[in-house]
Amino acid sequence: MRGLVFFLVFVSSLPFILVSPFNGVLAWYAFSLTDFHTLIWGGPFANLNYAYVIALLTCMSWLLSRDDKKNLPFTPLVIAVLAFSFWITVTSLFALQPNPTVWDKWIETQKILFMCFVGYALTTSRDRVDQLIWVLVLSLGAWGAKGTMMALLTGGGRIHGPDAGKISDNNHFAVALIIILPLLFYLWQLATKRYLRRGLMALGVLVSLAIVFTYSRGGFLGLTAMGLIFWLRSRAKAISALFILVIGLSIYFLAPTAWFNRINTIEDYQNDGSATSRLDFWRASLRIADIRPFVGGGFNVTLFPNIVNPLLRGTDIPRYTIGKATHSSYFEVLSEHGWVGFTIFVIIGACSWANCAWLVRRSRGRPELTWANLLGRMGQAALVGYWVGGAFQSLAYLDEYWCVLFIFDAARRLVANEIAPAVGTYALKAASYRDDIATAAGDNRTMLAARKESEGRSVL
Repeated sequence: MRGLVFFLVFVSSLPFILVSPFNGVLAWYAFSLTDFHTLIWGGPFANLNYAYVIALLTCMSWLLSRDDKKNLPFTPLVIAVLAFSFWITVTSLFALQPNPTVWDKWIETQKILFMCFVGYALTTSRDRVDQLIWVLVLSLGAWGAKGTMMALLTGGGRIHGPDAGKISDNNHFAVALIIILPLLFYLWQLATKRYLRRGLMALGVLVSLAIVFTYSRGGFLGLTAMGLIFWLRSRAKAISALFILVIGLSIYFLAPTAWFNRINTIEDYQNDGSATSRLDFWRASLRIADIRPFVGGGFNVTLFPNIVNPLLRGTDIPRYTIGKATHSSYFEVLSEHGWVGFTIFVIIGACSWANCAWLVRRSRGRPELTWANLLGRMGQAALVGYWVGGAFQSLAYLDEYWCVLFIFDAARRLVANEIAPAVGTYALKAASYRDDIATAAGDNRTMLAARKESEGRSVL
């Protein structure tokens, strides 16, 4: 019954995609980011490719649309992501592991990047930027609120993301929630209705507690780093400090002793098997990149001990008995795509940070661009949260991260288009002002010359 209801809701949403292809983008992220179909516990509706249907219909609607342009703006971020898309294709061709494993991951990653390009091309207004942010916040926030309530009902038990979803792991779930927290505050700051502000504030507290109840140490570090940047970049420092204080007190009074015991192991990582094994995984990734610096080992190379172990000869790195993830987004890219892929990955992040900084700088002193200024500041907090939390999780291809990168780039494009006419008007006024000065100066010189000539005649 649950599957049938979900399927009917899905089908009823498809006509809206034909009305506007951007509705398809919103539906795509709602389905792909949150894996709501995992709530179906079986039956014929559990394994349908909902996201593929949405993607196909979105592209068809975009092709037929007369209102939406069919071009992809070539910004530094777009060029860098296109380069990354090309390079992971090259590394897949030279991958060490079995082809089906490589190309399945390649298809999944290219699908994420392709829909990011489609969404970016269609995000042509501030309303669409905000709609995308609302989809991210509400979709993932719903899982966070649900997780917190379950944890409180069970006395502080560990929670995780949607079963069988891409963020089902508790560590991955924590990082996904960290990214939306600053964006949630962005929506809260701009909300004008009291019930929206109260609802978003309550959701922010529940999501923050959900991060804690994942028991993820990497998530805790990411939350701490995000909170620091969140406060430093916030213009409403008193309000943001109060929000952080509320979260801190909630954690202190609601988190169980088991959580504090686990977090305390961060200081004593040398005696923690999980932490030391991560260091071994990172050393193995570096070894793979040293042997194959340009193309790495290809997607999922560390999941194959028979491939990794021969590369570890001559080192003291423990051999793999079973396949292991790298437990770091950076070492994941490094081991799979070499130093070239790693460099492009870092450049992509740097482009996004630059976009956020540009939004803050160019919107300063412009009341009509307050939203862009706030988005740039909160965007930097979201990026730092992912960069720190993702340093301890294999989340290089997290579609939520790639989505927010293009949201910030779309916002920059919109602001650039908005301030360009103003800059042009200012330039015209300045040129006119200079002409007036030159004309006045010329008139003054003419008058002086005439006066001198008149005085000369008087003397004569």
